[in-house]
Amino acid sequence: MSKNVNKVIWRHLIVGHLLLAMAISCTMPRSRVDNIWKVYHDEPQTVLVAAHRGAHRSVPENSLEAIDKAVEAGAHIVELDVRQTRDGVFILMHDKTIDRTTTGTGEVKDKTYDELKEEIRLTHQGKATAYPIPTLKEALLRAKDRILVDIDFKADGMQARFDAYEQIADLGVTDHVIFFLYDYTEMAALLAYDPRIKIMPRAYDAAQLDEIVRSGLTDIVHIDPSYYNDKLFRDISLHSPMRIWANALGTPDQEEAAGQGGYEKLFGHLSYVNVVQTDYPELMVGYIADVHERKPQQIN
Repeated sequence: MSKNVNKVIWRHLIVGHLLLAMAISCTMPRSRVDNIWKVYHDEPQTVLVAAHRGAHRSVPENSLEAIDKAVEAGAHIVELDVRQTRDGVFILMHDKTIDRTTTGTGEVKDKTYDELKEEIRLTHQGKATAYPIPTLKEALLRAKDRILVDIDFKADGMQARFDAYEQIADLGVTDHVIFFLYDYTEMAALLAYDPRIKIMPRAYDAAQLDEIVRSGLTDIVHIDPSYYNDKLFRDISLHSPMRIWANALGTPDQEEAAGQGGYEKLFGHLSYVNVVQTDYPELMVGYIADVHERKPQQIN
């Protein structure tokens, strides 16, 4: 058989494999996370809802059950706080100590994971529950294909961030995570380590916001209402495909829950915000669907 014939055969085999791969990818069912990302990128007018520490009105914050409740509420993103135990295990915990949210006391960094797993349970509204403290791994697996995860990473040091990145990659969920940064200058180092993981820095003022937007390193930023104005964010929306994240925590949430129009006031002031974090995801999803002009499609 001639070399030319062999080349033709190999070319046909390669093309056949590519067509088969494309056919398989086209027939594979899309997950809810796939659909959320599609709206994230293609429908900037659609407001996405983030459940702060999960939907924790009836279950403990930062629990696996709070992830389930966030999905049930229709939230698109679940925000989870991550700390590291003395023996290097990443767990879900907001505070430095476990006093407020568990049956135990002391700082997370002084506890081994086995101590937390065997002896400690989460509390809800001051009462003990049967729920253990989840690991980051358990949380990511619970959320997989169901909801995006915003990781509020509270462990110290860049190496801890790299270690968390390794765990996220090992679980095959780099496309499920938004990694929150308190310091936007860390963006370049983390993107160099693994560019597959989306990062969300916080801009504490307009100057930081300008640097973040100009860097081109991310398409989502956490802002503060203190420097918000429509002209600034209208210009950003016209020139950059940027998601703008803000909080409804505190007064807006409380006023909405009390029937005092908290969300109407929030969006009246922050009209270009298109990701909003709330302690009441079911109320926010309902408000956006029923009242706000930028109605999100139901994402299943």
